[in-house]
Amino acid sequence: MTTRDRRLWRAPVGWTLAGMTMALSGCASYAPKPLSERTDLAPSLNRLELAEPNAAARAESGLSLEELTALAVRNNPDLKAKRERLGVANAQLYAAGLLPDPQLSTNLDSPTGASTGLVTAYGVALGYDIVPLVTRGARVQSERQAAAQVDLGLLWEEWQVSQQARTMAVRWASERAQLALLEQMRDLYRKRYRFSAEALRQGNLTVDVAGTDLTALLDTLSRLNQLEQSHNETENALHLLLGLAPQAPLAVEVPPPPPPEAPGALQKLLPSLPERRPDLLALQAGYRSQEAKVRAAILSQFPSFSIGINRARDTGSVYTSGFNVGLNLPLFSGNRGAIAIERATRKQLHTEYQARLDQAVVDIDKLTRLQGIVAAQQRRLDEYLPTLGRMVEQTRKASLRQDIDALTFLNMETTWIGKRLERIQLDQSLWESHVALQTLLAVPPRLAASGFPSAATRHIAGKNKR
Repeated sequence: MTTRDRRLWRAPVGWTLAGMTMALSGCASYAPKPLSERTDLAPSLNRLELAEPNAAARAESGLSLEELTALAVRNNPDLKAKRERLGVANAQLYAAGLLPDPQLSTNLDSPTGASTGLVTAYGVALGYDIVPLVTRGARVQSERQAAAQVDLGLLWEEWQVSQQARTMAVRWASERAQLALLEQMRDLYRKRYRFSAEALRQGNLTVDVAGTDLTALLDTLSRLNQLEQSHNETENALHLLLGLAPQAPLAVEVPPPPPPEAPGALQKLLPSLPERRPDLLALQAGYRSQEAKVRAAILSQFPSFSIGINRARDTGSVYTSGFNVGLNLPLFSGNRGAIAIERATRKQLHTEYQARLDQAVVDIDKLTRLQGIVAAQQRRLDEYLPTLGRMVEQTRKASLRQDIDALTFLNMETTWIGKRLERIQLDQSLWESHVALQTLLAVPPRLAASGFPSAATRHIAGKNKR
């Protein structure tokens, strides 16, 4: 190989290396991110985000439902993880908007054998695929709607956590009130059984009466044990929902349940539900994203082509310059398979959205009826509870004077405590249906202490920019 050949041989190699160097200069670098080996639960309310400076004192006196909801939405571990989806969706939107890179290719051909008078041939070509430019608008639109879907889906997750926090707080307070009444019943039956056991030992009472008292005591202890286990689960679930360590002190102040919503007022909110409820808005964004995918698939069915320029020298030392066009003929596939898949997916999303909307209407009607049923049960119970309470007070005085049979007095006390337990459970049911209706109708609870940037804020801000 002559000196001139070596110089010409180095030219395309140099151009290739220069192109590779320019490309690699903008590459990202790798840095490992090890997993944590310790829990991230806050040891106290003061360590939670958005917690007030005197949150520890508030934990003893009791957080309001609004304060509890704000802390849960901001600090819930699952929500923290799900918020990272928004970063992934934005990265996918960023990737969809990037222009495709050009392709640089080189080749060298050295003559062998009888090569007198021949030189080393080389070629350099620079090409660019045009099809990604044609489909770029549809792909960007698809990813933009997909990012909006993730954003609105995150908002719906925040609504779910808000509902869970308030429901668990109501359940926590209800279980504590029920535990207090069951402990009264336990003490009552325990005292009754001590008298029965002593009378049985002295031969002043038959075994059937003492056995009845023991059975009543054991039944009450079983109810108390089951409720203690349920309360332990509720308390730990509430701590985890807030991102709090299990040992952190926590108390919630739950007001009386609000009155049932008027059915007429709820019916007025139904027509605008698809414009307000986050999960429906998320499904709408997902459907628009799929519409854009269908459009991109249809655009991709047309013949795709690429263009390029080249510079070459053959072994006879003849130099050429030119351009090339690559054309993909849609004779067999024509992207028809991809189009069929995207259209079938769009039909599936259409059906899923309709099913979710139908389910929402049914659930709202069911909860509205349930509120009416519970309210009627409360009225019927409240009609007789005061009278029963006065009777129990009279039987207590009569029992102290031994003017009434002890078993009659015990039955009256048991009924009194049992009906108060039922009243507490009705309050809990009314509260839970109220919270569920707020969520299903997308009526936001008051978040006076919140201040956190919800997904709704981000979505609306982004929509205004576009």
